[in-house]
Formats: sequence, structure tokens, C-alpha cells
Amino acid sequence: MNPGGWRHLLLSDDAYVLRPPSSVAAVSQVEALLGVDLPADLRALYLATDGVFDKTGQWFVCWPLDEVVKRNQDAWAQEGAGRRQLLGFGDDGTGSPFCISTSGSGHVFIWDPIDAVAYPLATNLADFWRGWHAGTLKT
Repeated sequence: MNPGGWRHLLLSDDAYVLRPPSSVAAVSQVEALLGVDLPADLRALYLATDGVFDKTGQWFVCWPLDEVVKRNQDAWAQEGAGRRQLLGFGDDGTGSPFCISTSGSGHVFIWDPIDAVAYPLATNLADFWRGWHAGTLKT
């Protein structure tokens, strides 16, 4: 999906506030800092908005890029190599991060920090967002 498609999808509910788009340079800098390439859909999402804030719950469903760097560096240092296969990009409001596979598959998971296990949510980022928005994801 292109950045315009992401903006349209993300703005389908007025409970969300989109930040201004990230620049290609900012996304590239995050990739360099983390040592991973963002999957194409996640890259396009960040080129559409640097984070998605839920007005009702008062948290970022999709973190701003600076938080992506900080939270992933912290998680990778604390939780080991298995967690490094997943790139956190947001959370459910209770502290469990949403993650996308760094393998290129595009699958989206929720990381259970207590059990140190990733549970699948969707086969791609667009389906994840649609399911999150509709409340049909099994988290």
C-alpha cells in the first residue's frame, strides 16, 4: 500500500490522530540505527504518518519513529535474539507491543512480555489495521 492509501485507511476513524509524515531520510536513519530494513508496508505507513495516536485511550497505537528506535533497542537488549526477529511498531495500550517480522514475510504479531512469546495477529500490516479498527483481532 502506498502512503496515500495508508492515510485513507488510518483516517477511516476519527478516534485516531495522525502525526505529520516521516521523511525518507528519517525512515532510512531508523533502519541504519536498528540494522534492519523496515518491511515495505511499514515503511509506507511511516511515510504517511509518524505515529497514530488513539484519542480515546490516550496512547500511540503506532509509535513515532523515535520510539520505534528506543523501544526496539531496549527490547532487543533485554529479551535476546528471538525478539530481534521482530520489530515493534506500536502497542495495544497495555504494554504488549505489536511487531512485524524482520524476515520480510510481513506477518504481524503481538509480543507477550511475560511469557516472551509472539502470537500471530495478521498476515500483513493492512489486515492488522483493519482488524484492529474493527475489533476483530484475537489478542
